[in-house]
Amino acid sequence: MSARERWVLIAMAASVAVMLQPWWSGGLRVGFFATLVCTLAHIVVSHLPEKRA
Repeated sequence: MSARERWVLIAMAASVAVMLQPWWSGGLRVGFFATLVCTLAHIVVSHLPEKRA
């Protein structure tokens, strides 16, 4: 797993946490779209070639 993939997965976990938190009523909408964007970013990033040393 590359560092880029790791950052996308961290952002995805944070967006799911925002979606599930009970204190902010708009969190579900923001978290849903952020999770959607992170999912698409993960698909793109996972298909990029690794950097060669």
